[in-house]
Amino acid sequence: MQRLDPRTRTGLLVGALAMFLALDVAFLASLIGLPFTPLALGQAIIDVLPGAISIPLIETLQYWAKGGLVIGVLVLFLAAGALGGALAVDEMRRGRTVAAAVAAPWATAVVLGQLFASSRIDLVTSVIDAAVGVAAHALVLAFLVPASLARESAPAPGRRRLLLNAAGVAALVAVGVLPISRVFAGAGAKIGGVPQAARRLAARAAIPTADPQIEALAGVTARITANEDHYTVDTTLVKPRVDVATWKLEIGGNVDRPYALTYEELLDLEAVEEVRTLECISNPVGGELIGTAVWTGVRMKDLLERAGPRTNSYDVALRSVDGYEDSFAIAKALEPGTIVAYLMNGVTVPQDHGYPARVLVPDIYGMKNVKWLQQIRVEAFDFKGYWQKQGWNDKAVVHTNTRIDLPSRQIRWSGGEVPVAGIAFAGARGIRSVELSFDEGKTWRAATLEEPSGPLTWRRWVQRWTPTGPGPVTIWARATDGKGDVQTPIQREPYPDGATGYHVLSAQVIVV
Repeated sequence: MQRLDPRTRTGLLVGALAMFLALDVAFLASLIGLPFTPLALGQAIIDVLPGAISIPLIETLQYWAKGGLVIGVLVLFLAAGALGGALAVDEMRRGRTVAAAVAAPWATAVVLGQLFASSRIDLVTSVIDAAVGVAAHALVLAFLVPASLARESAPAPGRRRLLLNAAGVAALVAVGVLPISRVFAGAGAKIGGVPQAARRLAARAAIPTADPQIEALAGVTARITANEDHYTVDTTLVKPRVDVATWKLEIGGNVDRPYALTYEELLDLEAVEEVRTLECISNPVGGELIGTAVWTGVRMKDLLERAGPRTNSYDVALRSVDGYEDSFAIAKALEPGTIVAYLMNGVTVPQDHGYPARVLVPDIYGMKNVKWLQQIRVEAFDFKGYWQKQGWNDKAVVHTNTRIDLPSRQIRWSGGEVPVAGIAFAGARGIRSVELSFDEGKTWRAATLEEPSGPLTWRRWVQRWTPTGPGPVTIWARATDGKGDVQTPIQREPYPDGATGYHVLSAQVIVV
């Protein structure tokens, strides 16, 4: 294979460094509200991918899927930058060719973003951010290319020093972005001076006292998940930044009296506080895409009754600020437990969890608990949302499931009892019992259950177990829901109805 000549190699490296710096500058610009251009391209890829491709990727990579996509898009930008640098050092390809190469990745991202993700990406701000990236890319190339060419006759260390200096500048800019991004993210979460408590709280959640034997276990799942630890899964790479001064919640569709609420008007309505467990439909058996929080908000029933749904109403469709849509039956929307929440664990719902308001609906997987809520629309037909169009279950009722959190896969045993603990969840059905087996299902032993934090939450459990000796051991866990139905042992992947099967822990007992 023919090796690249030194001039071309220099151009490739210079171009990649120039693109790296341009990406840094474009990201800084995105912190003031502009959509980061590479994410616009990534969003277009998400929205255009058919379910036959996206679903296997999600099942394989889970919450790493979006991170992998972002890395892939950034690599594409760096490759395009390297190509632009190679063209720039070629004296035969100056002028329009280089200009086109510099603008191409940024323009492509904007165009594809508008073609396939226009509901999520604003055209004007997207063009501005891309223009910032193009300008930064061109300026850096204009500095690095002549400098590198001027040093072609210089000793190798001189050329190497130039490129190392450029790399150092790029690294400094990248590191500097991190603290600045935290400042802007913190400011964005406080837009509008949002209060930290409901104004008219009609019902407060009564959380029973935690079981001290379970609470004392190191590594046990917390009863209430901290906001920063609660899982997040969504279809957007560009998180909506909502200004509550202009945001309105629209309630309309197949109703007699459509209306809209400002954020202040929503806060003035009578509120309730409830503890809820949310689980993602793509959560594998024993997975971590599940969390419990105290939510405060308004009953959707009150909002809908004010609008007056017509007798032929069938579904309630929900639309997010970023264009995401899902739905559930109107009977579900009218249940007292379905709420529009604006506080999470006593503070304003964080941006990642749906600021300024999101839906909480009992007994249904998280994909239908729409975040960044903007519209509640009553429909007279069976409305299919984003995931239903890709084949996921429309009803999305939570399956009974159990997770073993303790012990670890290496059990250091000194001859005493070993605590086995975890959580079980069955949506609105609740958990009646949890059982463990240490002989691959031949016999089962009942675990001790803690009182749940609420009727719609997971339930923690524990059992004290004494190993028979050192060596491998397999622990199985299953739950029985409040209706008396035992968790199915049939192992199924999350798609299309949610994962099922026992959680099995394979561990090694080591005598100490």
